[in-house]
Order: sequence, then structure tokens, then C-alpha cells
Amino acid sequence: MKSIKALFPIQVIVILAVAASAMIAGGCGSSQLVNLWKDPSYQAGPLKKVLVIAMRKDELRRRMWEDAFVSALGEDRSGTVAIPSYQLFPDRVPDTLAVEQKTKEEGFDGVLVVARVHRDTVKTDVQGYVTVEPFPEYNYRWNTYVTYYENVYHPAYTESQAVFSVRTDLLLPQEGAKLVWSGTSKEIDPSSPDQLRKSVADRVMDQLSKAHLVR
Repeated sequence: MKSIKALFPIQVIVILAVAASAMIAGGCGSSQLVNLWKDPSYQAGPLKKVLVIAMRKDELRRRMWEDAFVSALGEDRSGTVAIPSYQLFPDRVPDTLAVEQKTKEEGFDGVLVVARVHRDTVKTDVQGYVTVEPFPEYNYRWNTYVTYYENVYHPAYTESQAVFSVRTDLLLPQEGAKLVWSGTSKEIDPSSPDQLRKSVADRVMDQLSKAHLVR
């Protein structure tokens, strides 16, 4: 049997429902940068000109990944200049020899290589639970809305989340492609491919700036 707990205008019930929905939606999606490493012997300061190479077979996706990193570094020409590799190699991802030759010709002192490692699906079992839910009804006798509260059971379910791992390496072409920085981004349930690229690029460039490798 229903029990009357309170009398509320219907607007209050709507506001409470919207607020609850917003709290649930706000928990979707997260990211982190793991396996960070910087060569402790590197003391040369920020790089001046970096070639960005996205290791993607699909040319469109390659261009979008490279553009995301160039955009994340910014347009300040007084700092590190980033050039997407597709401007120099429009047909395909360049091989090692082509990169070595082009970096010497164009004066690049850094090469940023972006490669998607893999996509995993993480499953989490969520136990069933009970909540107390409001149910407004109009009472003609009292000429107002009456809010009833009932226990509502939410059954157990399995939640699946997509986890994308993207590794980024910074190399010095002048020193035989020496690795000076590396990090792997873990992106959980990105809302879109654009959001995935932007999140990875922003986080990586922020860390490179903090490590005084770019500016």
C-alpha cells in the first residue's frame, strides 16, 4: 500500500528527477596517462621543431590525429613548431629512411610518434539495489498533487566500457631516433572519436610542456 509522505508541487518533482539524471550522466568517461617516462639525461631544453606522425593506415584518420596534436601544441610561433607529417608525406605514413632524410632537410629536432595500441572492453558486474522513488498523483479531494514514495528494485546488470590505449613517443632524429619521452593514454568510453583524439593530444602536450620538452 502506498503511504503519503509529503505534499509537493509537481515542479519540485521534475527538478529532483532532472538533477538525479545529471548526476548519473556526469559519471561517464574518464582518462589518464600511464607508463610515463622521460630520459633523465636530457638537458637540452624545449625542442624547436617537431614532426608529428600518426601511425594510422587510414589516411583520413592519420590526418585527424596529427592535426589534433598540432592544435594541442598551439599556434604560438615563438615556441615549439609542430608540423603534421601528411604535409610532407601526403600519400602514406613515411618509413624510417624517409623520416631520417626529411628531418635533416627540414631541420626537425624532434619526432612525435602516435600509435593506438589497442581497444579493450572492460566488464563490471553491478549488484541489484533498492531506491525510494517519488510518484506524484493529483488528489481531486484536496485539489493538489500528492507525492507518494515507494521502494523500487533495480536488478543486477553487467556494465561494459571501451578502453582505448594510445602510446606516444618523442624521438630525437639527430641522435639516431633516441627516445626521450614516452607515455600511454588510457581513455575510457570517449563520447566520440574527436573527443578521444583531443583528450589524448591535450594530455600528452601538457605533460611534454611540464617536462620542458616543448613550449
